[in-house]
Amino acid sequence: MSGDDRLPTRLLWSLLVLVIAAIAVAFLWSRYGAGSRARALPDLGALPDFTLTDSAGRTITRADLEGRVTVADFIFTSCSAQCPTVTAQMAKLQTWALPRWPEALLISFTVDPERDTPEALAEYARGFSADPARWRFVTGPPKALDALIRNGFRVAGASKTPVDTSPEATLHSVSLVLLDPQVRIRGYYESTDPAEMAKLRADLAALAGSLHPLFSTRSLPHLNAGLNAASFLLLCGGYFFIRRERIPAHRACMISAFATSVLFFISYVAYHLQAGSVRFPGVGWIRPVYFSLLLSHTLLAATVPFLAIVTLARALRLDFAAHRRLARWTFPIWAYVSITGVLVYVMLYWVYGAKA
Repeated sequence: MSGDDRLPTRLLWSLLVLVIAAIAVAFLWSRYGAGSRARALPDLGALPDFTLTDSAGRTITRADLEGRVTVADFIFTSCSAQCPTVTAQMAKLQTWALPRWPEALLISFTVDPERDTPEALAEYARGFSADPARWRFVTGPPKALDALIRNGFRVAGASKTPVDTSPEATLHSVSLVLLDPQVRIRGYYESTDPAEMAKLRADLAALAGSLHPLFSTRSLPHLNAGLNAASFLLLCGGYFFIRRERIPAHRACMISAFATSVLFFISYVAYHLQAGSVRFPGVGWIRPVYFSLLLSHTLLAATVPFLAIVTLARALRLDFAAHRRLARWTFPIWAYVSITGVLVYVMLYWVYGAKA
């Protein structure tokens, strides 16, 4: 091997190691970063014991919140002003958080328990397609419920929106309250402020993420990105070597790229069988950009196994004429799928903060 060839070869393998190391560092940062953010949240006091009733007639107590990450709001079903807006924000949290975080729980407390019977709350919940197992609408004795909201959650003092807290008033707030697994209040967030709702999602994810072990199913998207990046660099290496007629190095790169892609496929299927789909949280112009990228990636990815297997088989059978004809199609499609897999990962999990 000449000195001119050794430099690009070393550069290729150095890039491969650096990309895998960068993915590993990003993964560890995301895990430890979640724990650090969770620890940095203020401790605003623990919720007292309570015994109330949900819309299904089930008893709910403080113990039902232990070990969960809970978001609470305060509404009444006859409200036509801010309550539908507050509840709509909870519905967005249901779509975003509940599929991703099995320990997440939403609770809506009525501030008008005399009229909001379990039946009335159940009908109200159905209007927002609430999951009765993960989003519970709660009522109870007026005095007990009022004391919990005023003295336990202390929402009136936390809300930036003026609230009448006189004894005769129906306590009302547009704040959402975040509780940790020890049922301590860790933050208040104005449901009318998009920036505060974004902060709530990040804080909820930090609390929920800190409950998971370092290496679990949730680690797999980070591994998948590393495998895609490695596959792309190996493909580039294979192209570089074949252009210089270095057949053994080309063969080693392409077989390694194929093995890396097989590992990616196994890891990808294992993750999505466990976690399901992950929603893209970005809004505005970026959504069509993201979904166009994702669609092209997905459609072309479906062709890669067939193209890669047949192309490699032609080479192993020494049918190099057919191998070259197929490789002209296989290489750009395979390389595109690999690099766009990394781009989808970056956009989904890093730029727009979705959680594995």
